[in-house]
Amino acid sequence: MEIHYLKIFNTVAQYKSFKKASEILHISQPALSIQVKKLENQIDLKLFYKMGNQINLTEEGNMLYEYTKKIFHIMDEMEFDILKQKKEIAGTINLGGSNTPGTYILPKIIGEMKKRYPLVTVNLHVADTSEITNLVENGTLDVAVNGGSCVYNSNIYSKELIRDKLIFVASPGNQLCEKEYIGKEDLIGYSFVVHSKTSQLYTYYKNIMNVFNLPENISMYFGSIDAIKSAIYADLGLALMPYYSVKSDIKMGLIKELKMKEDITLEYPYSLIYNKNKYLSVSVKKFIEVLELVCNSYYCDEKT
Repeated sequence: MEIHYLKIFNTVAQYKSFKKASEILHISQPALSIQVKKLENQIDLKLFYKMGNQINLTEEGNMLYEYTKKIFHIMDEMEFDILKQKKEIAGTINLGGSNTPGTYILPKIIGEMKKRYPLVTVNLHVADTSEITNLVENGTLDVAVNGGSCVYNSNIYSKELIRDKLIFVASPGNQLCEKEYIGKEDLIGYSFVVHSKTSQLYTYYKNIMNVFNLPENISMYFGSIDAIKSAIYADLGLALMPYYSVKSDIKMGLIKELKMKEDITLEYPYSLIYNKNKYLSVSVKKFIEVLELVCNSYYCDEKT
C-alpha cells in the first residue's frame, strides 16, 4: 500500500471533494480518481460513495480515514523533529479564515510569514464562521481566524486578536448619504443586503435591528463580503459591514459610511482558533507567532 495513494485518499476524505483535493495536491481530477480507484482495487474495499453531488465515505472508508489521520500525524511529528535538527522551518499549513479576516487580514499575515519562512506553504480556505469552525473541529484546518463572538466547544482553543467595528454603509448616491448623521428612524423603509444566515455578520445584523426595535428588511443574502460590496456599489440596499472590509472603498469614495446619531459602537472581534487535540507542527506554531506579532504591531495601532 503506497503512501502516495494514502495521501490522496486522506485529502479527498478531509474535504469530501475530488475537486478541492486536486487543487491542493496539484493533480488533475481524472488522475486523482484513477489513483483512488487503484487504492480501492488494491485493498478490495469501496471507500467512497456518491449521493447527489455529495461525496461520502463508506464505513470502510471511515475506518481507513481514521488510520490515515494517525499515519500523517506521526509523519508531522517526524517532520517536526527533523526540522529541529536541521534548524530550518518548512512544511504546509492549512489555514482558515472567515470572510473578513480571510480576505482582508490574513493575506498580509501570509506575506509576512513567507518573508520569514520562505519554505513554508500556506493553503488558505475562506468561508463563513460556521464552516470554518466545523473544519477546525474535524481537524481539516490546522489553525484559523474567525470573526464575531462565536461560542466554541471545549476542544477548541480561542484567543481574541484584534477588535474591528461594524458600520452602516451605503452607495454614495443613496439619499441617506446627504445627512451628516442618521438616526435609527432613518433606516425605516430601506432594505439591507446581508451575509448568509450561518454567518456572524447576519447574527450581528439581527441583534442591532432588535436593539433599534426595527423589523428586519432584507432584500438579498450573499455568501461573500465582496458580493455585498458589489451590491452596495449598485445601490441595491444598505449593509452593516466590518470596517476593515470597506476602509479602502470608503477612502476611494466607492462606499459611504452612515454615521449614527445614537451613541452605539458595535465591536467585532477576530479570534485565533485551533483544535486542542490536533498536533501543531513547528510551521503552524511559527505562523501563530507571526499572526500575533503583526496583529499587535499593526492592527492594534491603526485607528478605525
